[in-house]
Amino acid sequence: MAVLIIFGTVQFFEYYRDRTAAADIGKSVKIKITQKDTTSTVAKTLHDKGLIRNEWAFELEVRARSGEVIPGTYTLQIGMPVTDIADFVTGKSTPTPKKAQKNDSDVATIDITVREGWRTEQIADELVKQGWKGKPEDFMNAVENVDTSKYSFLADRKNSVNPKSLEGYLFPDTYTIAENAPAEDLIQLMLQNFDQKFNEGMRQRAQEMNLSVYDVLIFASLIEREAQVNNERPTIADVYLNRYVQGIKFDADPTVQYALGTEKNWWPVPTGSDLESTDSPYNTYKNAGLPPGPICNPGLASINAVLQPGGTSYLYFVAKNDGSGEHAFAETYDEQLANQDKYLNGGNGSGTDQSTTDQGTGDQPPADAPTDTEVPIEQTGG
Repeated sequence: MAVLIIFGTVQFFEYYRDRTAAADIGKSVKIKITQKDTTSTVAKTLHDKGLIRNEWAFELEVRARSGEVIPGTYTLQIGMPVTDIADFVTGKSTPTPKKAQKNDSDVATIDITVREGWRTEQIADELVKQGWKGKPEDFMNAVENVDTSKYSFLADRKNSVNPKSLEGYLFPDTYTIAENAPAEDLIQLMLQNFDQKFNEGMRQRAQEMNLSVYDVLIFASLIEREAQVNNERPTIADVYLNRYVQGIKFDADPTVQYALGTEKNWWPVPTGSDLESTDSPYNTYKNAGLPPGPICNPGLASINAVLQPGGTSYLYFVAKNDGSGEHAFAETYDEQLANQDKYLNGGNGSGTDQSTTDQGTGDQPPADAPTDTEVPIEQTGG
């Protein structure tokens, strides 16, 4: 009877453990048992390292074997059954740890991290590097063909270059998927996540600014590729929103990088001639207004910066190039030239350095662009 009770109790905890498995299930963990350790101290160590969920269940298993924990160093896996762990540390057997399982499935899972500022092709490449069993082209094909009919936020998508593009909507985050999951499954997770994160309040705010969700993502993607210091995001948003209102070309280097990107280098550093000569609707040095679509998948901080900009009148910025990641901002073209001279040319008075891409937004004075607009954007401090 005692054995049956012990067995039943352990099975209950095994059932409970399988359904509340940790997100990092399958991860290898080393523990060291010394001569001073007891079953109780080992149970606590196992619990603290996430290898078991109930110390009492482990102690019952050891007692059921009439065994003692044996000093040594053991490599265990999160998700191993308590019975296997007890066998291992009492010397009853030296089993090869069972493949960690999740929800009683034999399919291994992996964590996929999608970082802010990646373009869709980068995501496809990185998935494979992180352990997904598909191919980059599988992911890209799925992006083109996945069923998006249930996502109302895609209704205002208007990319004239690629109407099926999901650039901007593949929300950066960490996702747990089966290592051999279809690409469509991961894309659906990203879109669902975007739908939750870009909430109703944010959509209402976009409407107040006379911007569509798609417009917000375009601005946010520019900010994501420009900002290196988090607290500068709202100010960089000011620059692009102010330029949009005043009809000034964006002159944004990252849009040219997007146009020039290839599998060998998705974000090449453009030369000064590239900025002017690259023939692409994404080249904001040649084309006024918003580019056809987002140039990357921005994170929540950049999206919020668009919706709650800094409220400044800045039209220009240039990287300080001092290792801080910060920019110098300017309201007038003369101020911008002075900043370029200071930070790009060492104050030698040579003006704009077209050989670098750190000059920021605004290589042409506002007088060279139209100043009227039919799209008012209300900006408030944020």
